[in-house]
Amino acid sequence: MSSLKMPSINQVTLSGRLVQDPDYRVLDNGSARLSARIAVNRPYRDRNDSWQEETSFFDIVLWQRSAEIFADRLSKGSPVFVTGRLRSHTWRDDRNQPHSRIEIQVRHLQILERNDGQEEGDLSEETERTAA
Repeated sequence: MSSLKMPSINQVTLSGRLVQDPDYRVLDNGSARLSARIAVNRPYRDRNDSWQEETSFFDIVLWQRSAEIFADRLSKGSPVFVTGRLRSHTWRDDRNQPHSRIEIQVRHLQILERNDGQEEGDLSEETERTAA
């Protein structure tokens, strides 16, 4: 039996709004990290042909220069367009209970609305790094 060669693709594209102010931190190793949560809405028709809306929430993380740049530019309610990759984390708490989280490691973020008459924000940083 021949082995199947599959491409290794891990890419996500979303647009939504931040549901809280982002959390900017400089870690002990000196890395800048910005984390936030976005809400993405999906309208659909239910069985009665009425419009409904489903909201999904996603954790996003920016590193290094991207984190520094967007720390002062993003706030709760900011509409954003992001592309990146999924990254999963697993750990055990103090009671040895397993936990897991999937977050989006952002490669590109664009702020979708104009701010005080300025052009839309569009910064692409390819400085993705793995968590410390």
